[in-house]
Amino acid sequence: MNLMRAKEIKDDPNMKNVVYKGKYVYINEVNDDKQKAIIHYLKESGTEFEVDVTELNEE
Repeated sequence: MNLMRAKEIKDDPNMKNVVYKGKYVYINEVNDDKQKAIIHYLKESGTEFEVDVTELNEE
């Protein structure tokens, strides 16, 4: 996924299907400078971590 699409998904009130390493995630924040996203797994709320936006996929 590219940075612009990650930002669009984060700002969209309708949740999109975003996958990281085979599991669905929610994008909490997107950092333009580092081109990273802070995400958490949908079924494991409370465990946020940072990944490169290129590692995210939209289904």
